[in-house]
Amino acid sequence: MRAPPMLMGMVEVVVGLLVLGWGVRGMLRGPAPVSPRPAGRPMRVEPRTLPRRPPAPVPDAVMEPVGNTPADAPVDAGFSVPVSMADYGWAVRLYQPHPLLSAWECRVLRSLTGQVPPGVLVCPQVRLADFIVPRGPDADANRRAFYKIASKSVDFLIIREGDGHVLLGVELDDSTHDLPERQYRDGLVNAAFAQVGIPLLHVVPGQRVDVTGYFADVMA
Repeated sequence: MRAPPMLMGMVEVVVGLLVLGWGVRGMLRGPAPVSPRPAGRPMRVEPRTLPRRPPAPVPDAVMEPVGNTPADAPVDAGFSVPVSMADYGWAVRLYQPHPLLSAWECRVLRSLTGQVPPGVLVCPQVRLADFIVPRGPDADANRRAFYKIASKSVDFLIIREGDGHVLLGVELDDSTHDLPERQYRDGLVNAAFAQVGIPLLHVVPGQRVDVTGYFADVMA
């Protein structure tokens, strides 16, 4: 005999309520506590004592032999790096002394020295780049202009002793100045002197050198 449908429905509702109640109870209680495990006892490590080694013997100072320095030994020339004669010894052995001035230049130097007033000096063989400096806005152009005069010199430069101000240049034009390359060089030197406002006197062989008229204004 089957139970009435209404009774079966009531039974299902009761069972569902019981299941739901047990689930809510479990959620409220939370998970079961887990008992902590006892911590293990740390292992004691005994320190090892290493045997000490005796210190290494210090060798006695080595005495350098006293005598002539070999040609390839470093030479103390005041630089921050050692300098060896092997780097330039081959060139040094080729050098020989040479007179700074020719006989004609020596005669002109004596004449100039006797003509200049007190406070004025005569300097022989002065490089143009020592008193003419390119100072334009372009660094590359300045460098190229410097190289144009770096290896060129004037025979005599007359300067004021007090401040080194250049008063006059003197060039001795011997027969070599007739060569095309020398004429190009002379043109550059003349233009450089004119640019900086320094007079340049050209003297040919046999010409009397007279510079007395160049100092009236500058020495006043």
